Amino acid sequence: MILEYKLDYRSSSLVYERIFLRTVEALGLSAKMMRDGFFLKLYVETGSTEALETFATVFAETLPHSIFLYHTEAKVIEKMPEGVSTQLPEIKLPLPFCPQCTKEVTDPEHKNFYNIFTSCEVCGYGAKGESRSYRDEIQQAVMAISGGGHVLVQTYYGKYTLGIPSSACKDFTFDLLSYDLAGVMKYAHVEEHEFSALASFEKPLLMLKTRAEFANDFKIEDRDLLRFKLPDDMVLHLLMEELQHLGITLLFMTKEEIAYQEECILFAPTQEYLPIQVVTSPKDRAIVSGDKGLPVFPDSRETVAPLSAFYSVIKEHGLDDENIIGINLSKTAPSGVLVHGKKYGTIEYLSLNFTFDCMATIFKQIIDSDENGGKIVQNYKKAYPEHFERIIQIAFEESHFNIYRLWGVVAMVLELTDSKDPLEAAAVLERNTMLFLGTKGPRIDYKLHNHGGKVILDPLMTLRTAMSFRLAGVDPLTLSYGIMESFCEFLANEMDQVKQSMDTTAIAVSGSMLENKHLFSKISQEISTNHRVYFNNELPVDGRNLLYGGTSLEK
Repeated sequence: MILEYKLDYRSSSLVYERIFLRTVEALGLSAKMMRDGFFLKLYVETGSTEALETFATVFAETLPHSIFLYHTEAKVIEKMPEGVSTQLPEIKLPLPFCPQCTKEVTDPEHKNFYNIFTSCEVCGYGAKGESRSYRDEIQQAVMAISGGGHVLVQTYYGKYTLGIPSSACKDFTFDLLSYDLAGVMKYAHVEEHEFSALASFEKPLLMLKTRAEFANDFKIEDRDLLRFKLPDDMVLHLLMEELQHLGITLLFMTKEEIAYQEECILFAPTQEYLPIQVVTSPKDRAIVSGDKGLPVFPDSRETVAPLSAFYSVIKEHGLDDENIIGINLSKTAPSGVLVHGKKYGTIEYLSLNFTFDCMATIFKQIIDSDENGGKIVQNYKKAYPEHFERIIQIAFEESHFNIYRLWGVVAMVLELTDSKDPLEAAAVLERNTMLFLGTKGPRIDYKLHNHGGKVILDPLMTLRTAMSFRLAGVDPLTLSYGIMESFCEFLANEMDQVKQSMDTTAIAVSGSMLENKHLFSKISQEISTNHRVYFNNELPVDGRNLLYGGTSLEK
């Protein structure tokens, strides 16, 4: 009797494979496994139904959830497939603690009780030190924190200063470390798929909107968006275990150099890593930044955005033979839509880039566009005379704009910010979309036109309709959300047109704008209605993916 597990497990960490082999060995069973692309197939063979049931129960209890796991199924088969084995590569990535090691360090009867160097073939960061209990050192740090002090802590991936959030946090940037999911739920607005990611084995950071309770309990104002995570390091895990007994379930963590009253430096790490931050939707997830626990990819030092980003997704998912659309939405690099196919190679389908030198030119172009354009500018100038006179003086240092910098211009025109920097202004508009808790915004126009034989987005129509909605009294958060939402709907409609005209079979999406949870979720769900949508898998959506993508599809 053979039990087959088929897991859509898109990770090269070997965590599931090693837990599988460890469980099989502990129960004295025969097993094999194989990889078929992203699918991991595990096989357990025994002549006893009871033995299979025991294995299934133990395996389920010891297998942690992963952000790289998309689907699982199990069935009984009659014959072991060919090409299966139990051989694994020697590579071991720096990873958080597994359920087995977590249980050991909190068991007073176990030899690894409070031993911060506890690790196994599945988890750990490769740090070395004396194998003993470090409870005294942990409790010393706990006393300092519980007394209102700050403690410099050496984690397995870098030094951080920790403390109870307070009004002093206004002077530096920080993330929030929660003992459990209940603490995150108390202080942040969290969706079900975000809970799943936070609780995963990888313990990623997620950017969340804080609740009013956070500002009230900790006297911290103007921190409406913060990154949350659960302990992803044995030192942090044991610190939070002790602190929660004192009723302390949330700490700030910062890499900035601030004053501290105590040190908890128990070892010297071999290497520093950047914790991963992810963005999620009910259907997908993508890595925004970080490298902890991720594999190293070969680099091509020749990169061209958005081409390199597009190619990185194709390479990671093995989409070479597809007729595929590539959407790159970068905050800083050129953005656009590409199409790749065997018949026609790689071509630029749609440019999302513009040229502006100053605000006065933009308003003149709107006025000259048609009669309605002139009326909108006239009404806007009349309604907001001081603001209009201020922004019309703005000249841009950089004349090349992408869609994100266009949003910055929109933010300036709508008086969402006093900044004259398009990138800073765009960040304000983006922040507004993240703070919006509604479900629908106004419909902002995104129209295409031909310019010099190329299809490009007309930025003037976007500005005109945004100005009109402000004149109509739409509030800043709702209007900001509508600007983002309408863009996603525009993309979805355009992708349907491309599919019909060029017979495309899939879409690859990349770029730092995906960091926005609402934009990511919209693209993930709306475009996937009629298309298979792919994001970078073990690479961040903007950064190292460019080096892997390079300028060709050769691996």
